[in-house]
Amino acid sequence: MKTVSREELYEQVWSKPMTKVAADYGVTGTALKKTCDRHRIPTPERGYWAKLEHGKRVNKEALPSLTEPNLATVRISGSSEQHLSPSVREAKERARDRLHKHAAAKPLLVPASQPTLSIDEPPCLTATRRAISKARPDDRGFASVRSKDVVPIKIAPASIERGIRILSQLFTLAETQGHLPKATEDGLVLIVENESIAFGLEEQPEKTLHQPTTAELKRRDERARWGYSTDPWSKYDQFPSGRLAIVIHANPYAGLRRTYSDGKTQTLERMLPDILAGFVGHAAYISERRRESDERERRHREAEARRQREEAFNSREKRRMEFVDAVHEQLTQRDKLTAVLHHLENGTSEDAARVSTMATWVRQRLKQIDALISPHFLDISARSSKVDFAELGPEQEAERGSYYYSPPITLQLWSIDEAKGLATSYSPLEWTDALALPLEGADEG
Repeated sequence: MKTVSREELYEQVWSKPMTKVAADYGVTGTALKKTCDRHRIPTPERGYWAKLEHGKRVNKEALPSLTEPNLATVRISGSSEQHLSPSVREAKERARDRLHKHAAAKPLLVPASQPTLSIDEPPCLTATRRAISKARPDDRGFASVRSKDVVPIKIAPASIERGIRILSQLFTLAETQGHLPKATEDGLVLIVENESIAFGLEEQPEKTLHQPTTAELKRRDERARWGYSTDPWSKYDQFPSGRLAIVIHANPYAGLRRTYSDGKTQTLERMLPDILAGFVGHAAYISERRRESDERERRHREAEARRQREEAFNSREKRRMEFVDAVHEQLTQRDKLTAVLHHLENGTSEDAARVSTMATWVRQRLKQIDALISPHFLDISARSSKVDFAELGPEQEAERGSYYYSPPITLQLWSIDEAKGLATSYSPLEWTDALALPLEGADEG
């Protein structure tokens, strides 16, 4: 709630259009006008700002003195629209200004008090008129239509002509702003700023307290004998009131106004610029939500891609270390075998003869290890085990993809055919046989 002095509010409503002042307080122009009337604050007449803009003569009413001191301070409670984003509020206010200026410059609205005045009925309403004219009223007196290519309507037969006339004026005014109707499976909608806005026309029911009939009273007494305490009839009777409303079927929890109805003094015909501005606000809200959704999806995709890159990187690092561990294990074995060979070779000639076969085997193992950890064989073994030591950018990673199967990491011996560019893995025995390495002293006993 905002508090302002009567004098301050008077200066505000005479400094800029009522709709803009109302937007600052988070209320509608109609609500602010009622507040001004209640506090005896005069407001500009309709068309005041258009005349002022075109240099025409206008009159500013003076602020009258008060006899009731309690009206000197004005308290204004904002609506839920004040919580909307600035972009949605601005889109709605800009549309309202344009529409009111257009309506003031080119009047096309037929007031409800002059139903005999004709207005061109857009072709898009042909199906709607045909459908509602054929609809049968229900037991409350309302005819309803909801189908393909028609505006959803719930209205009494006596209000059909006025309802069609209001819709005709709505579409005619909308066309001046580039908003066009579109037939869909769910009904006739209005395309506003490239967004589809569904809406309907309803007649608000009049409610009176139900007077039970003799039969209903008898049924109530019968139910009471069985323990039922509720009345077997509705509390209120509903019947057509003649008050029409345009209901926007979008954004139910956005805080935007969705229902525009006849009031005690204000009629739908007079509210059409504000109603269409409301359509623009709903379209702006839908667009904003879509942008927010796209941005959330983009951030989610980026986070998922980053997670996958980190997962792939950690997996590569783990396999790289496993490969390094395999190489280090061979180096450790080579150091051990080298020490043993040094010990065997430092003995006397007689001792050397006794361990010649052992020394031969150690030398063979050293040759095998040297082959296993040679740069050429290490490169082939790494590629065979799908261990990649090259760092890739995001684009290269996407092109390469990920391995669904990671073979075990092993250092292998290879037979290389340079002519064909092929490498064939050999077991230690196959590699030894292929190289025909003799075991010295194998026949000694």
